[in-house]
Amino acid sequence: MLKKTLLAVALGAPLLLPAGPAEAQRNTNEQVLIIFGNDACPRDTICVRRSEGERYRIPQELRRVKPSPENQSWAVRARSMEYVGASGINSCSPSGAAGWTGCYQQMLRQAREERRAREAGEIPQGQ
Repeated sequence: MLKKTLLAVALGAPLLLPAGPAEAQRNTNEQVLIIFGNDACPRDTICVRRSEGERYRIPQELRRVKPSPENQSWAVRARSMEYVGASGINSCSPSGAAGWTGCYQQMLRQAREERRAREAGEIPQGQ
């Protein structure tokens, strides 16, 4: 019985201590209000004024500058993974059966592009 009482006192003692300065700092009552355009700022309130064009937009802090990978569509992911680990036919790799066919396709594609550029006058005839 004595052990239980001592245990209860030991566990309950920290609850009787007053809150320290860290706890007091956490409970600040600062009110910051974002207002738009020519709206009035209430008294006893800190106001941040933004343009009227920002009123119905997602707040700037929450807007993402660049798309994150988890928000990309499956089509974009599939396109980026199209040639990962490609080997074999039409791959232009030294490994796998018939990897040379892809190299041949690349060479033909490059020759066609050069011919079109030469005919359009983008590349001089002597080169």
